[in-house]
Amino acid sequence: MIKLSAYIVTLNEQERLGRTLAALQQVADEIVIVDSGSTDKTKEIAQKYNARFLFHKWKNISSQKHFAQEQCQNTWVLSLDSDEVLSPALIEEIKKIKEHPTADAYRVRIGDMYPGYKKPRKWIRKYNLVRLYNRQKATMPDDLTHDRVVLFDGCRVEPLKNEIYHYSYLSLSKTWYKYNMYTDELVRTAIATGKSYSKIRLITEFPYQFIRYYFIRRYVFNGSWGLVMAITLAYFRFLKIAKFFEYKMLNAEKTVSSSNSNDTVL
Repeated sequence: MIKLSAYIVTLNEQERLGRTLAALQQVADEIVIVDSGSTDKTKEIAQKYNARFLFHKWKNISSQKHFAQEQCQNTWVLSLDSDEVLSPALIEEIKKIKEHPTADAYRVRIGDMYPGYKKPRKWIRKYNLVRLYNRQKATMPDDLTHDRVVLFDGCRVEPLKNEIYHYSYLSLSKTWYKYNMYTDELVRTAIATGKSYSKIRLITEFPYQFIRYYFIRRYVFNGSWGLVMAITLAYFRFLKIAKFFEYKMLNAEKTVSSSNSNDTVL
């Protein structure tokens, strides 16, 4: 039977972490939590479930997760967010995989949970991501992109039948705060990598993203919550573009001001 390490990154997650760890401890032989400076009871909750709690200064999400992965003692690892909970059926499925893995990495469906839900809605679009993997065949890279597992050549991947429950929603205030901070990080990444956006996207981004989330990504099947979140996500996609042009304009003004202050009056 293989040994399994699970890793999570946190920041002030006292409201959700306990539920995540209660399910996770049923399959993980080791739980590693990498925190970036929580001021609530995140550490106490982690210790309650015998997780190894480490501090690491925040750089970006992929860097933080890469660091967490590298602290794991076992070859097989499971990447989980602090607001994600293994469903009972998925717990049993992972237990069987630990006895006899038939692949090097496994994709798992992740379904959003909103207040009043006992499980994700049937027709919603679910993320399908590699979360369980052998580190000799795949890795979480340290780069300036979103967190994702990169597969090495020859890595065998299989889908898991059951799902992760994603409890991302706490309140609109906290959701907006999180996405506001996240758009700052996306803009810094775009600038650092030389990425650019067309100005036309200031006009088209919000309506395009609303249609994309509400209809193409099937948020419509989440009822009222789907409408609220489609509008919210579309707005923050727009905000990323707006912040990018704000940075460009403010930086241009500073450049002009600096140039003018260096002019010599004859």
